[in-house]
Amino acid sequence: MAQLQNMRTVTRFDDTGFVRMHMKDLPDEQVWWKNVSFDEDTGQGSYLMKMAPGTRSNPHIHHGREEFFVLEGDLTDHDGFSYRSGDFVSLAAGSSHFSRTEAGCLLVVIHRGATESIQEGAL
Repeated sequence: MAQLQNMRTVTRFDDTGFVRMHMKDLPDEQVWWKNVSFDEDTGQGSYLMKMAPGTRSNPHIHHGREEFFVLEGDLTDHDGFSYRSGDFVSLAAGSSHFSRTEAGCLLVVIHRGATESIQEGAL
């Protein structure tokens, strides 16, 4: 049996290891991520995400469930629904959205399938 110490990953929200998140239509947005277990080929796994004040995400559709936990700050979806620190959000496969933050936020994000960028008008 493998020892737990060889099978454990611990990731922190300190500033090391975060990289700018590539967003096709919003290349200048101040959004960073740190991979925990996310597999880009399958679109499944987890990552930590930081959004600077006044930034937003690309409009996208979920081909699998997306869940996120708001650790700090605020986040508002394009339909006006607002999340705050302590909220755990689960979006079903087939849902589409983009989000904006006024004060900035820290999120833990879990994907259970790929996402695809879409045009804002498709929402």
